[in-house]
Amino acid sequence: MKYIIGTRGSKLAMVQTNYVRQRLEEAYPEDSFEIKVISTKGDRIQDRPLEAIGDKGLFVREIEEQILSGEVHIGVHSMKDMPAQPEKGLVFTKSWVREDPRDVLILREKKNIMELAPGAIIGTGSKRRKFQLLNMRPDLQVVDIRGNVDTRIRKMHEQKLDGIVLAAAGLKRLGMEEVISQYLEKEEMISAPAQGVLALEVREDNKDLIAKLDALYDEDTYECAKVERQFLDQIGGDCHVPVGAICTKNKEGFELHAMFGNEEGTNIAYAHVQGENPEEVAKEAVQTISEQMIGTVYLVGGGPGDPGLITVKGMELIRKADCIVYDRLSSPELLDDAKPNCHFIYVGKADRHHTMKQEDINLLLVKMAKRYKTVVRLKGGDVFVFGRGGEEGKVLKENGVPFVVVPGISSALAGLAYAGIPITHRGIATGFHVVTAHNRRDELADIDFEAMARSQDTNVFLMGLSKLHDITVNLLNVGMPKDTKAAVIASATTPQQKTCVGTLETIEEMVKEAGLKSPALIVVGDVINMRETLNFFETQPLFGKTYLVPKIGEKSSRLSWLVKENGATFKEVTVGKMAMVPMVFTKEELSKVDWMIFTSRNGVDSFFENLFASNLDVRALGNTKIATIGTATNQALNKYGLSADLIPTEFNSTALVKTMKDILNKEDVVWYLKVNNAEDKMKKGLEEVCDFHAVPVYENVTVPLEENIDVLAYDHILFTCGSSARRVLSCCSKEIIEQLNEKCACVSIGPECTKVLNQLGIHNLIQSKASTYESMVRSLMD
Repeated sequence: MKYIIGTRGSKLAMVQTNYVRQRLEEAYPEDSFEIKVISTKGDRIQDRPLEAIGDKGLFVREIEEQILSGEVHIGVHSMKDMPAQPEKGLVFTKSWVREDPRDVLILREKKNIMELAPGAIIGTGSKRRKFQLLNMRPDLQVVDIRGNVDTRIRKMHEQKLDGIVLAAAGLKRLGMEEVISQYLEKEEMISAPAQGVLALEVREDNKDLIAKLDALYDEDTYECAKVERQFLDQIGGDCHVPVGAICTKNKEGFELHAMFGNEEGTNIAYAHVQGENPEEVAKEAVQTISEQMIGTVYLVGGGPGDPGLITVKGMELIRKADCIVYDRLSSPELLDDAKPNCHFIYVGKADRHHTMKQEDINLLLVKMAKRYKTVVRLKGGDVFVFGRGGEEGKVLKENGVPFVVVPGISSALAGLAYAGIPITHRGIATGFHVVTAHNRRDELADIDFEAMARSQDTNVFLMGLSKLHDITVNLLNVGMPKDTKAAVIASATTPQQKTCVGTLETIEEMVKEAGLKSPALIVVGDVINMRETLNFFETQPLFGKTYLVPKIGEKSSRLSWLVKENGATFKEVTVGKMAMVPMVFTKEELSKVDWMIFTSRNGVDSFFENLFASNLDVRALGNTKIATIGTATNQALNKYGLSADLIPTEFNSTALVKTMKDILNKEDVVWYLKVNNAEDKMKKGLEEVCDFHAVPVYENVTVPLEENIDVLAYDHILFTCGSSARRVLSCCSKEIIEQLNEKCACVSIGPECTKVLNQLGIHNLIQSKASTYESMVRSLMD
């Protein structure tokens, strides 16, 4: 029988695979064995850390695909690089004898880690190694390094690193033991689970081949590697977190040293367990570490859609969360308030299309609690009002994970209110029924329609749009009058909210004509008659409008929030980012500056960042007066304990130049803190009347558009600077520019922005009366 052995093409991989082929040829001379080199994604991407590009499957997926297809019979890998469970349809055969499992230091000049100078630089691509190194020597600098053994050693010399950490097994297999400076014992550094063990992967239905490979196994290696990988599987380890395990056999049975930590390395836990039963040893190590690592899961109701309707406590937890598990019905804007390094996991469900089943979500929360101190499970509406929060809490309790429930505002209350429908009203409805419209089999739920028909209460059906026909028919069948008021509210409390009002007889057809989609609420009852009086939300001045908001930087624009507060929908597109231009200031030169001019908060922030980096503070500006354009720029100054001496009544550069000409003289030194590469209108206006200096302190760097933007799909495009206009419209055809003019789709913040729009062919536009976001919004209302 001819067998094909698949492997990566690295030097180490080929040495390991040739070893496997040699042993197989010696054991089974009647068979032939051929090696096939397969390139993997992990081999092709060498410029980024492993956790930044995916999981451990990056190094094996292409090989596994060929095993499953039958092109390859055996895959040879390093077991430490393998996920805890093999791909479906594949198995790992019993482990052969293990090579040295320890990690080692290769040092450029010194002999061991304790001889290294303070602040020495060590290279490794492993978080496990990094955090354990820092545990031994907190003063070390640990930098990322990728590549095969030869590449890493070469980089160590080229980049003048003091040393690198590698696996002893690979170096010994390559015959490179002489480069090892120091072996790190398990008391110093716990190895990766199954380090030094070869993984032989085959199809699970290839029984004859499995038997041949298993016959060559080493019992001690097989049993110890099994303990280590059971620990890996149960603790939930992957390439994003540091995890280590090394097991040995002795007279007392199995001895396991294990470690586990979070991504940042701020919480590392260790376990040392001994016992006769290998499965119990792994289980006890997981339990010991979990008790040290366990965080708290907060089941937070995110409200019905409007991000402003989350509770104060809920928002506080979002801001401090290390991990947020969120679903489709929670407002995505809430995530903007999370920490920059927060781990987001989407588990949304919609109309039987599940990103993750509820049972898996429950276990995911347990897993994340072992990794993070603060885990927020952000759910739409309220945690317990058809939110399945009880199921999540039950599983957390069973697994010893502490949890806290933070109730949220249910759409059953807020959704009706935003449609102008009070759920109760004196003299009309003194109570209400809130039910889910379908059961777990997606059939119509067992609802007491007769009780609804007998009472005057308001009836609210959640998650029931697909059951609207069944609901109306059942209510009519039990005697509810056909002219009873009924309403359907889609996307409640969001700018996309749409409401249809009719009767039990007409509502189904009205919803079809309006094209309403889930999520939607169904309301039946006389309180709907109050909508004409109480409908505050859908009567907002910009309700139903959609705006494109080009923005600079990652943060959401305040302009977007202003249009949203007035009922509009917005789409933000990032067209640039602000980058500080590094500068060094001296106290002597600043003391000679009579006036500083700031025209944006970016100029303010960049100047002060450079000021502080120069080991100076606001005292260096004691002799300097400050002029700004606009209140927003002055507010940026306020953060540093300063306030503008001059703000023109009109918020534009022309007005500022005109005002300053009247108060400056030739000897006055004026600094204009500006963006780099911008048209210098200020200089043209002031250089003749003072000692004028343009000082670029930041630059507006272009960011490529992430997607093709259909600019005609929006009611208006809101431009707050000329650079944004250029970046959005410069790629538009002449025909699109003509259509934008026809519909007067462009809104400019002021004269300078308008000038750029005119250059781009936009002449029919709306210009804000003042160069402020508030004025732009008022222009839209007018």
